[in-house]
Amino acid sequence: MRTTQTLVDEFAAAIAGPVRPAGDAIPSFQTGLVHRPAVVVEPLDSSDVAALLPVAHRRNLPLTVHATGHGLRAPADGGVLVATRRMAAVRIDPAQRLARIGAGARWAEVLAAAARHGLRPAAGSAPSVGVAGYLFGGGLGLTARTDGWTADHVRSIELVDAAGAVRTVDAGDPERFARLRGTGPADGEIVTEVTLGLLPAGPLTGGGLVRVLGPADEPATDPGALHAWLDWTRDLPTDVTSGLSLVPYPDLPFLPADLRGRRVLRVAVVVCGDGARADAVLAPLRAAVAADEDTIGPLQPSGIGRVHAEPESPHAYLGDDLLLSDVEGAGLDRVAARTGPMVVTGIRHLGGAAGRAAVVPDSVPGRDASYLVGALAPFGSGSGPEVVGAGPARSEVDGVLAGFARHATGRHPSFRFGPTAPGARW
Repeated sequence: MRTTQTLVDEFAAAIAGPVRPAGDAIPSFQTGLVHRPAVVVEPLDSSDVAALLPVAHRRNLPLTVHATGHGLRAPADGGVLVATRRMAAVRIDPAQRLARIGAGARWAEVLAAAARHGLRPAAGSAPSVGVAGYLFGGGLGLTARTDGWTADHVRSIELVDAAGAVRTVDAGDPERFARLRGTGPADGEIVTEVTLGLLPAGPLTGGGLVRVLGPADEPATDPGALHAWLDWTRDLPTDVTSGLSLVPYPDLPFLPADLRGRRVLRVAVVVCGDGARADAVLAPLRAAVAADEDTIGPLQPSGIGRVHAEPESPHAYLGDDLLLSDVEGAGLDRVAARTGPMVVTGIRHLGGAAGRAAVVPDSVPGRDASYLVGALAPFGSGSGPEVVGAGPARSEVDGVLAGFARHATGRHPSFRFGPTAPGARW
């Protein structure tokens, strides 16, 4: 008879890292989906990963990989969860401008290590996100229009394949290398390390223009600031990457008083240049948005989280997106006029270096798109305007995206979240 303790003993005999019964559900940043495996294994390196796979195969156990849980993969209920948190070393080669990044590392750790050498990665907008999983969708970074997709900077990927062999995959294995950079690992593959090219650290200027558009439960009477941002992006130089978000905050006591019950517009901007360069390119946008708060200024790599100001507290959320050839003003008007349960709408400006063909072929979707629109709705148990179930959340998200569908060219997997999003990168 197979018992949990028997499984723990078998895995513990095979690897050097810790092994334990799962017990309660495994916490994730995405709390709407939970892992309930029988056993949690924490490999220390690729050798441990290679050693644990035969045990899982022999027992015919479902297996999933868990890093930060932002993009939670399909839960392996009753199976094995491979937690990569102990494979989080970050090694910088300043002469070659390379970072060797363990599969459990987060962007914050890479940013800090690279900054000590005057370097930075083409990182995303949230320092708490895991690097490896972020790269599998290509990685739409804060400087994407200048530096391209983060996948463009990947030099090699170390993984353990389904047969238990440790491989270093690079341009010499073009089909697998392309798949990993944009589509992700195949079933049975576990990535253990990524080698990423680094960039000079600066100067960078960035932050947000924040404006309250009125009460969240009433349609915005003046969507002009949204249209101004769209018009401003039409002829932007490639050293500027930007996006906007519109958030109708519920009236809840744990929120800051100036946000409660308010509809808030945030225009996020990063300029690969100094303050004078940023002021020149931002002048017409600043005049049109008339922000209540302007946080745009010198940007250190460690401070990238302030650009989009994304939440750092775990929560349940469902999201989807559309890649667009263009954005219609009617779609912006529809978002500004929307009332109802909380849905965060975000639009990111693509093109520039993000629109160029990859020098080393990959499978990143969206190189032919001009914009990406995403909608995200929280869900969970409870009551009140901020809490909806997964089914209603899906309907709210679909309703927002419908206003942009005429120019849709596809979807991007990295912006699809939740239990009812087909093809989502969990």
